[in-house]
Amino acid sequence: MLVTADLLLKEAVNSDYAIGAFNISNREFLVAIILAAKEANSPLIIQASESTVKFLGFDYLSYLIKFADRFSENIPIVFHLDHSRRLESIVGAIRAGFTSIMYDGSHLPFDENVSTTKEVVKIARAVGIPVEGEIGRIGGVEEHIKVGEDEAIYTEVEDAVRFYELTGVTSLAIAIGTAHGMQKKNAKINFQRLEEIHSRLPEVPLVLHGSSGVPKEDIKKAIKLGIKKVNIATELKMAMASGIKKILDNGSIEPRDYLTEGIENVKREVLNNIDILGSAGRV
Repeated sequence: MLVTADLLLKEAVNSDYAIGAFNISNREFLVAIILAAKEANSPLIIQASESTVKFLGFDYLSYLIKFADRFSENIPIVFHLDHSRRLESIVGAIRAGFTSIMYDGSHLPFDENVSTTKEVVKIARAVGIPVEGEIGRIGGVEEHIKVGEDEAIYTEVEDAVRFYELTGVTSLAIAIGTAHGMQKKNAKINFQRLEEIHSRLPEVPLVLHGSSGVPKEDIKKAIKLGIKKVNIATELKMAMASGIKKILDNGSIEPRDYLTEGIENVKREVLNNIDILGSAGRV
């Protein structure tokens, strides 16, 4: 069943777990993610980036949202627009039925990030949709967004507090050392910075982007220090590709065969992450 992100994140803030936010590229990813959530009895967030919006279109995504609402049955799920930088995409997502929005103004100067994020919050709040904002710059490649290592900027504590107070966002993505698109686990979280931000904003759900490059024990530690939404994309893409390749290498070119294997691989990866995040059995 579809819910808004603020409902799930509020419950997580008052407990010792985080919600997994899993990116989709097509219907097969969506099916795998929901199957895992139903098996684990876990709430979850399903994400579509602007690249996915461009690939699938809002008409098809609207269908997928309705399908997800029915298919998830009693499992609470959020359909979230990830890393949007265009107002047209935000309005289109709201009209298509998304139940959560992220506006990424992290590439802008602080004051401009605040003003544009406030405008998005105003639009979304009018229809009951919560907004995730971002302060600081997270490195790496997130489909259409590329931030070099020399461009990545840790979130300053005072900036995080001011940004949250000025914009009215529901959740806050912060830059604490992770990077998008990493396939090797060598990212190091700045736990001191995370703890400082959390101590100033104890009731605010903090968001970790770029989790694929982080050792799992570090993610568990980050959850204890205020991270309540963890974005997961690269690991799912690798799982899908591995499943498809396995079947193709065995000589079958039947889409039903290799897509089924891909779905099973993604499902296993989602279940593994649900276990790490501690959200199993929370429904």
